[in-house]
Amino acid sequence: MSNSNVVTCSFSMDRDIYNAYKSIVVKNGENVKGNIVRYMQSVIQYGTPNADTIEAIAEVQDLKKDPNKKTYNSFAEILEEIDE
Repeated sequence: MSNSNVVTCSFSMDRDIYNAYKSIVVKNGENVKGNIVRYMQSVIQYGTPNADTIEAIAEVQDLKKDPNKKTYNSFAEILEEIDE
């Protein structure tokens, strides 16, 4: 019985790269398949595969939730504060 909403992925890669990746993933309590699926979901959610960009987006989302965050009316205000 086949599920039309499921796809099986198969690919070849360098064994040393796979083993290094797996070692890191396992140390973080995950498995390779779960980690790759989670990564793919992040790429879809944020429209970018760059981990730094994803982290920056999450930081901005957290800042938006903070009622005590400092705000600026212009970029010039930010520069003035940096100069102080």
